[in-house]
Amino acid sequence: MMRIICVFFLLLFAIMTVGAKSTISTLCEMKSCESPSILDCSHLNSSVSGRCCVKEKETLSPSTVTGIDLIGCHLTNISRLFHSMGHLVFLYLHKNNISDIDVDDFTGVNELKNLTLPPNLSCPGGHILWDKEINHSDMVECVEEQSTCKVFNVTCPNSNSYCSDVGPRVTECLCSPGYHGYKCLRKDHFPTATFVVGICVSTVVVSAFLWITQRRKVKKH
Repeated sequence: MMRIICVFFLLLFAIMTVGAKSTISTLCEMKSCESPSILDCSHLNSSVSGRCCVKEKETLSPSTVTGIDLIGCHLTNISRLFHSMGHLVFLYLHKNNISDIDVDDFTGVNELKNLTLPPNLSCPGGHILWDKEINHSDMVECVEEQSTCKVFNVTCPNSNSYCSDVGPRVTECLCSPGYHGYKCLRKDHFPTATFVVGICVSTVVVSAFLWITQRRKVKKH
């Protein structure tokens, strides 16, 4: 049973990974755009893949995309499209009918150097989190995303932890190397193997308990 549970978690992870790759493929191969891509990927040590720049010699995934051109692609909503694209440097979204954006739309995106949006929108997180917010007649240009941790001087519980940028106005406190647990007070490495085994065993016990209790309610015919 334990092996089955562990396999289930592995399959779930695989499904999530495939789903993320499917989203990326859809973006990079989008057919509804009005004009060819204007991306120049050479200065990013990347190669062109449809409307995306992808790191040289890497397969297409959220972590390998460095640039996306979706200018005039008839987008109306960008929710969760760019999650976890930690190496995304350029993102062009102007000439779309996007009515609203949220900082959550850029979770995991914290290396943007250039973001363009329709003129009715503002840079995610506010102009304070960008080196420049330039208003053009047909777009808003957000230049050089700044560190939320530094801009707002975010502090973490103690010296064993540090602030990490997750996205515009979104941060988290992570444990410094060698620390883990509540407020990062425990020293040494996190017992990953013990934790995984504990989760699997707990899942098996709960599943067995539910199976036994539910079996009692089964009416035989």
